[in-house]
Amino acid sequence: MSNKIASKRYAVALFDTVKNEELDSLLADAQSLSTTIGESEELASLLKSPLTKNEIKSNVLLNVISGLASERILNGLVTTLKKNKRLNLFEAILNEFQDVLFEKRGYQKAKVTTAHTIGEQTKKNIQELLHNQYGSKLNLEFQVNKSLLGGMTVIIGSKMIDLSIINQVSKFTNNVKGDI
Repeated sequence: MSNKIASKRYAVALFDTVKNEELDSLLADAQSLSTTIGESEELASLLKSPLTKNEIKSNVLLNVISGLASERILNGLVTTLKKNKRLNLFEAILNEFQDVLFEKRGYQKAKVTTAHTIGEQTKKNIQELLHNQYGSKLNLEFQVNKSLLGGMTVIIGSKMIDLSIINQVSKFTNNVKGDI
């Protein structure tokens, strides 16, 4: 079974076992942990390394989640993953859990990719524009891809809006080729 499928299954099981009133605190903790793991290269590589023993991985994770509002729930997840030798999926499960929760609450996932890091005010402006256009039930995810050269791409469901410089250069090049 692929890691993506396994992560999704664990995330759905996690969602199903958590009480409704605990979902928001678990979501906040999952987002915080995802950011922490994403920013810490050592932690991410430790979790993914097949050479690191599960005992060490679980001890590190238990220390990281210590004191969080959803510590009890996350302890159960870590224990289950340790037993099943799947601790390498911890970060992916947290990300999938966020997607599952938003999906169950009726949110549509939107991915905004820009050529450069943008400020909070610009993010708010983009969010406001997209909410006005597509409704308030959007879960926005911002990414950076320098190959766009400038501008941005927005993917909402199966719809893609490409406002990148690379796309405009490509269109111009195709038009010039067509004229020759």
